[in-house]
Amino acid sequence: MPCTAARFDIYALIHKGLRAHLVHTLCALGRCDWQDCAEARAVLAELQGLLAFCRSHIDHEDQMVDPALERRRPGATLHCAAEHRQHREAMDELAALTEQVIHLPALRRGDVVHQLYRRLACFVADNLLHMEQEERDNNRLLWETHSDAELIDLEQRIVASLSPDEMQRVLYWMLPALNPEERAGFLLELRAKAPAELFAATLDTLEAQLSPRHHARLDAALGLARTVEPADLPA
Repeated sequence: MPCTAARFDIYALIHKGLRAHLVHTLCALGRCDWQDCAEARAVLAELQGLLAFCRSHIDHEDQMVDPALERRRPGATLHCAAEHRQHREAMDELAALTEQVIHLPALRRGDVVHQLYRRLACFVADNLLHMEQEERDNNRLLWETHSDAELIDLEQRIVASLSPDEMQRVLYWMLPALNPEERAGFLLELRAKAPAELFAATLDTLEAQLSPRHHARLDAALGLARTVEPADLPA
């Protein structure tokens, strides 16, 4: 049987970042010491950032990806649109619970933070299933109705529409979640197309996010030489 070349997957990389952000935030919320005001503020800020990321992602799918599919396969995105509405309602509930926790004294947060944790767990579960459906079913329809060149152009238009804050959050969560080949390919394209300042700032952020082995793989792919301090020699 002849091999079939892999098609361009518009969801693959961004969904890795979203999954990483969802799971990390759920774990942070579950282990938070709510008596520690600094830790509580940091965890709640991360949750607010997650909700902003999810809203932005849904908006871009609703405004760009799904209309492109609807134009060539009318009715194909009705199920996704309904789930996106449910996700927005869940995010509104999570945002309201977060505000409630922010304004409660530490000793009175117990019941509300447990409710917040459980609601976030449901939200994470729903999103993981939703992303699987998009990567399985929506990709099949996109591949039937669009060429890879068209899908790449669509992704580039989405990237161009991101605000600096959105881009920063996407890169922060997505790049560490990619495998070495995906990460190197993305950064080679970023270096070719983005301002040098953005590329340099992205590498600086990755410094604390990757293991030494993954750093070495990335440096080799990008043709970078990493400065290594020599070990102290015995006297």
